[in-house]
Amino acid sequence: MYKFYWISLLASVILLRAEDRVELFGSVADANGSVAHASGNPVVIYEDQLLSADELSYDRNTTIIEAKGSVNVFKARQYHSMSDYARINLNNDTRYLKPYYALDHDSGLWMSTDEATGCKNEIDLASGAISGCSSTDPLWKIRFSSANYDTDAMWVNLYNARLEINDVPVFYLPYFGYPTDKTRRSGLLIPYFGWSNTEGFFYQQPIYYAPKNWFDVELRPQVRTNRGEGIYGDFRFVDSSSSSGYIRMGLFEEQSDYALKHNLAHNQHHGYELHYQNSAFLREWFGLKLEGESGLYVDGKWMNDVDYLNLQHTNEIHNVITNQVISRVNAFYNTGQDYFGAYLKYYQYLDLASNAQTIQTLPSLQYHRYLQTFLNNHLLLNTDATVTNFYRQDGKAAVQGDINIPIMFQISLMDEYLDLSYTANAHARTIGFYGNESVLSTDTYKPGNYLQLDHTFKIGSNLVRNYEDITHVLNPNITYTSAGTRMYTGYYDTYHSACNGSTGSGACDFYTITEPSDSLGLGVNNYFFKEGKQLFADRLSQNYRHDQYGTYNGELQNELEWNVNKGLSYYNQTSYNPDRNRITKEQNTLRYNGETVTANVSHYYTDIISANQVIYSSYLTADASYRYDQNYRFSGLIAYDYENTLVKRGEVGVLYSQRCLDFGVKFVQNIRPIVTNISANDSVSDSYIFLTIILKPIGGSVFNYKMTNN
Repeated sequence: MYKFYWISLLASVILLRAEDRVELFGSVADANGSVAHASGNPVVIYEDQLLSADELSYDRNTTIIEAKGSVNVFKARQYHSMSDYARINLNNDTRYLKPYYALDHDSGLWMSTDEATGCKNEIDLASGAISGCSSTDPLWKIRFSSANYDTDAMWVNLYNARLEINDVPVFYLPYFGYPTDKTRRSGLLIPYFGWSNTEGFFYQQPIYYAPKNWFDVELRPQVRTNRGEGIYGDFRFVDSSSSSGYIRMGLFEEQSDYALKHNLAHNQHHGYELHYQNSAFLREWFGLKLEGESGLYVDGKWMNDVDYLNLQHTNEIHNVITNQVISRVNAFYNTGQDYFGAYLKYYQYLDLASNAQTIQTLPSLQYHRYLQTFLNNHLLLNTDATVTNFYRQDGKAAVQGDINIPIMFQISLMDEYLDLSYTANAHARTIGFYGNESVLSTDTYKPGNYLQLDHTFKIGSNLVRNYEDITHVLNPNITYTSAGTRMYTGYYDTYHSACNGSTGSGACDFYTITEPSDSLGLGVNNYFFKEGKQLFADRLSQNYRHDQYGTYNGELQNELEWNVNKGLSYYNQTSYNPDRNRITKEQNTLRYNGETVTANVSHYYTDIISANQVIYSSYLTADASYRYDQNYRFSGLIAYDYENTLVKRGEVGVLYSQRCLDFGVKFVQNIRPIVTNISANDSVSDSYIFLTIILKPIGGSVFNYKMTNN
């Protein structure tokens, strides 16, 4: 039972029960029997809520608080509600407010209804509206016939929801639910819609299931009315404080008419993926209390068609085209002085009926001894050793071992203006074979050994000059490598002439040694710094190579970085071939990042010879955005192929953004590759119209319409 006491000097009433404290304040307060009244800016404080009104009263027999006129309820920085009348029963925790207006402080979302009835954590709401915009003239709102709100689950259900933009109805849902906080919870995620004149209507409805805080499941069923149906699913998990991962699986079934019309290689696309990383697996899995760090990374995938990847997207703009899929497993242990690694790499070629003859790396083991210094840092030594198992199911396999021991001696002369160094590069390799040989194979596989000792001499300098506010660093260097001793036995002695430079199969699959040659490298680097930040960098280098057949000029290469000012930067990379008297590679990129304008222009050019054929390419890409004011942003992009004289991609769009709404329209043209029975390099030209609507803070979706011209 509640009790109340008068403190006349404060003109207040304090109401008490065993575990709760209710305080009633007002400049004018009186009591009549069991009822206490307060006026003159009265306030009630109860638990974590504060209630104010023009008039407040409390009946100690019924434990009911009544509030009349300008009723405001504030709850622990969570929400603020307003009404003309409120009745609260403290005994059974029920309440009634009419009309009802509530504002969520975190999200800025408000709700207005005719009346609200609540019991404990459940609130039933009459017809009304919600919005994230200004309540005086909201740009958008969702009207509903009824609703309910669970304050414990932080979830709102709306029935007969009608979306209105500028009071114009644009969408209807018989039911719509949304959370009022950011807690993970199960339910339907934002759907994706699209339309294509070839694939028909596209609809994807993600379903999210999160029963525990350490894992969740997301299913993404989709339908393309003129193409087929499919489903993808993700199982995401966090199994410890230092590890996490996910498993993804997918299946898409093509309609027979669509697959036949587009001559697709497969009627069904399916696959799976496994991603996992752990930054302390030796300690967590095996209980090893080691001083160093350990890590595990898994990136495994298998699929029957690259469209398994492409159909995960809602449009083809981000499509990939490849005939090779690589799975990796990497593990390491690092002490700071020693490094141990194990690497597995598995290749899947989608254009082969079987990968039984594909060489896989299962596994490669590595040991690395970090740099050690002796003789007052004049002598430097490190070691790197690897053992690799080149496995294949059908055909010869091999185990190869390598060890590299570079020994460097360095010294500074002329008061440290001149740096000299000599490095002896010692490399040893051994190989052995196992597995079956092809019936038609005439190759001879014998164990082999290879030894190499090269000598590298380097002379350079680091010159630093300080000006008023700029520091200039000049780094010229000359490097000469002499191809010293080579020794071949067994397999390497048999094939080092036949396989050198060869890309054929057979025994040459395991031969990766190049012919020895002397080389000379010239380089000079220029750097300018201001207040510790790099303003300008230029790196120029030229290499020459000499072997028994003659002397060859390497390409003259220059790389330039220039930060013109805070927003403007320029990058250039150029390669010049003196034998061909041509620039064989050039890249120019100009970037500008301003408050209202951002822009990027880049041109990439190559002119190289491969397999006695000239391969020429030239691409121009440019993108820009302009923020007209705080609401409007315009953007555009173009990618042009000079060699084929076509626009690979172009887009232009506008985004209107307010505190409560994002609305965007974008037109995109894109050329994408497809895999057919005829060719793996066919392409389709697509045109898209994207419509983006984001109702803040509830969310939104992107609708796209695709027009395809083959």
